[in-house]
Amino acid sequence: MPQSFSAHIPRRTWDVRLALLLVVVVVSGLFVGVGRADAATTSPTFARTNYPSLANSNVVGDFNGDGRMDLAGLGPRTAAVLLATGDGTFGARAEYPVADYAQDLAAGDLDRDGRLDLVVTINSPNVSLSLLKGNGNGTFQAPVNLPNTTHLDSPTVVATDINGDARLDVLVGHQIGCFTAPCVVGRTISVMSGNGDGTFQPAREVEVGTGISEIAVGDFNRDGLKDLAVAGDSARLYLLHGAGDGTFVQQPTRVLTADTLGVDATDVDIADLNGDAIQDLVVAIALNGSRTAVLLGSATGAFGQPFILTDPGLHVPQFIAVADYNLDGFQDLALALANGNSGLLQIRNGNGNGTFQAPVNQQVPPSQSSIGGVAVLSAMLNSDGKPDIALAWGGASTGMAVLLNTTGAAPPPTPSAPTLLSPAQDATPRQPVAFDWTDVTAAVSYRIQIDDSSTFSSPLVVDQMVTASQFTAPILASRRHWWRVRAINSAGTAGAWSSVRRFTPQAG
Repeated sequence: MPQSFSAHIPRRTWDVRLALLLVVVVVSGLFVGVGRADAATTSPTFARTNYPSLANSNVVGDFNGDGRMDLAGLGPRTAAVLLATGDGTFGARAEYPVADYAQDLAAGDLDRDGRLDLVVTINSPNVSLSLLKGNGNGTFQAPVNLPNTTHLDSPTVVATDINGDARLDVLVGHQIGCFTAPCVVGRTISVMSGNGDGTFQPAREVEVGTGISEIAVGDFNRDGLKDLAVAGDSARLYLLHGAGDGTFVQQPTRVLTADTLGVDATDVDIADLNGDAIQDLVVAIALNGSRTAVLLGSATGAFGQPFILTDPGLHVPQFIAVADYNLDGFQDLALALANGNSGLLQIRNGNGNGTFQAPVNQQVPPSQSSIGGVAVLSAMLNSDGKPDIALAWGGASTGMAVLLNTTGAAPPPTPSAPTLLSPAQDATPRQPVAFDWTDVTAAVSYRIQIDDSSTFSSPLVVDQMVTASQFTAPILASRRHWWRVRAINSAGTAGAWSSVRRFTPQAG
């Protein structure tokens, strides 16, 4: 979607989803996938830098007109923006208030002034959208709020020109309305035709189906008109062909798996996966089986039977970003994993014919972190022409990692062991205890472990990743503890552990 810059990321409440997915990981069975495994090619490599969470960071765009791709996401009641510095890193987070609890956002020049604006959906009975007009320098004006005429939530939004008048329109998907009892299940997409000045015509409701989690925009039948692929519940994929006047003709709903109970499609992405210049679809159907469906397109706009990629480790790949990450000319899959114990990100190299190689998990968090991937997008975030990734995680902690594509580059050196500074051996520090150690060359983060056993036996008291060479611990029991630190480079390679020191915190 070149005009909206929006990645395809669903917007459901993370805490509810995490609880469901943890149950799924325990009870789900394995399913047989269809496809072939060609000779493996090199998996892409990434240099990682961590940032504070953008919640579901799902928009890239040049918000200040300097030719660099910036990032935007959500706070609880804000739109949050990180401006690019030009070398693949990003500046300080800026927050812009919106009307109420934010659910999703899209970017586009909605008033045709040459500056990117943000449109944020709101989970409120009174307001459906907050429009933040861009000033062209990376800042945004106070929101213009639009009323909620559907009385439903708004978990997904897309900005695109659906009627060919060179004015951006807005599409909003709905799932449910529980602002007043009883709850009402949503089945529609609101179509808001843009006037080209940042205002919209009254919304029209297009009947689609239940459980709408993401909308992808393409041209499936190659008639030059915008079509929609919509991920739904019960393993359903809704397809709508555009008529060119802002209306749509719904095509037969595709059911992607034989079992549908608790099997929701959580994401959908569009790419040419087999090199025939026809758009294909990738659909995450993560719940109750950890599956991903691939549907190859045809010139008529119809799609072949889905073949299913399974994740034998039940890592629950639920968000998708497609690009040629290993630079072999074939489209690959980057999947954010809700069960992040073995990695927050999974790469499947494409074979160039619509099939994919075995999954390779990356970005492994510390043991018992209880986190998972909650968003993923692909964009060129520096000037080297390679597709990079922004990966958000949630659960017991939140954050975002910018993964710059280093495929083909020499790996960074393995960092040396840090030297511990304080607390000293056998110290009795006051609480909260502040830990300090030396900076290490080539380190982009550090892993500190604190335990009441000198063997650091699981579960540990503290096992934390930090970007600075300091850490302040939560209140500890006033008994003997031990601590150690290791450095990690931009490729995720950890150096040797430091020496171990013991200390006894004073009573809190």
